[in-house]
Amino acid sequence: MEQSDPREMARLGNLEAIATLINRALQTQGVTAKINLADSCLQILLQSHRIPNQPVSVTLIQRELQALNADFAKTVRIYGRAAGSEIPAWTQEFALQPTATTNKTDSTVVRSPITNNQIPSKPSINSPRFSTDFLHQHIDTVEFLQTLRTFRFAAVVPYREALSPALYGHTSVKLLLFFGLFPLAVSFIFNRTGLHVGLEKTAWVLGVYYASIWGVVLQNLIKPRHFSWQEILKCIAFTVFVGIPLLLFIQKFPLFSFLYAATDWGLIPRLIGFILGVGILEEVCKALPIYILFLRSGKLNDPLTLAFYGTMSGLGFAISEGVVYSAVYAFGLVQGEIDISAYVLTNTIRFVCLPLFHAIWAGITGYFLGLAAINPSRQGAIIAIGIAIAAVLHGLYDTFAGGFLGLAVMAFSILLFVAYLQHSQQMIEDLRQEELKKSNQEPHSNS
Repeated sequence: MEQSDPREMARLGNLEAIATLINRALQTQGVTAKINLADSCLQILLQSHRIPNQPVSVTLIQRELQALNADFAKTVRIYGRAAGSEIPAWTQEFALQPTATTNKTDSTVVRSPITNNQIPSKPSINSPRFSTDFLHQHIDTVEFLQTLRTFRFAAVVPYREALSPALYGHTSVKLLLFFGLFPLAVSFIFNRTGLHVGLEKTAWVLGVYYASIWGVVLQNLIKPRHFSWQEILKCIAFTVFVGIPLLLFIQKFPLFSFLYAATDWGLIPRLIGFILGVGILEEVCKALPIYILFLRSGKLNDPLTLAFYGTMSGLGFAISEGVVYSAVYAFGLVQGEIDISAYVLTNTIRFVCLPLFHAIWAGITGYFLGLAAINPSRQGAIIAIGIAIAAVLHGLYDTFAGGFLGLAVMAFSILLFVAYLQHSQQMIEDLRQEELKKSNQEPHSNS
């Protein structure tokens, strides 16, 4: 059988024949070529032990392709790289334009159809023609890597700015680092020091972590005029180490022990017990540091600031309470009283939701303590109103917790607290006017 002419096959667009002609032309340069045809662009990848000579290689290829006088491609893109490198050292592209138009009926050129004998259906991997799909994908990868080289590392990874001390001056950056790394840092310290991480330590860590998140939220919501880390720690420490032990002691008194026992009876006794027993005692416990540290000493008289410190006292109460209840839940899990899903859910509510709830109720009481500081003549009544509102909301929630009414009570508590914050200026002015009237009436009453 007569062997087909590679040049004639190349004119018809046979990639194997084109690769054969180009490799023959580059043989003296020690360069091998791999080709692919995609979207009317003939892509040629040149490779040698050294980087192929660009002017010489391009000239030889251009001469060989122009001699074919074919129209199988509109453009030619050539890549040159050294062996072992994935990124081309150079790239050049030029248009492929036939020098003359050849009619298919021209008697001087006979174009016979390509038969299966002329084009192997399965070219071997060592053949000049590689798989078209593979080479196309390879060239796309090379172009992508070459594009990546156009970016400066310092531009896409500004490590100097990220490590700059000035960046850590922003409060938001400090908060992101704290909340993102705090649990990991505690775990790292425990593992490195060999400390035993028991249930109690874990509960304290989780309590502090979630309470800190709510602390930031509340601080941005309330925007107190006076902010002090020292005063925050005083409020929390007082509640945890003084208020709660005092609460546990008073619970043993006959009246309060009876009210606490009533929480296990019917709806009405349960409601009374949660409001007059649990609600009153716990809200007074959380209000004590605000009353002693700020109101009684006359240190602060701004309702918003005292509302903020009230929420901090509430968070301290919730942390301590969460540690106690986490042990109760764990015991219930071990005893089979609750399953793992109930254990996870109740712990989540205890550590995530309830700190906010305690903070909101304590914030309402703190707000009224601030109002009482403005209106000394009615101070006792204002304090009683604040504690009563917080205790009622607290008791209603405990009574209907786990149902729709519980959700409604808590939602109303949050909205009521926000309403106090938004209308604080009007309430302050009204109380100041009342105090002014009271002081103006006193001389007349004494005359």
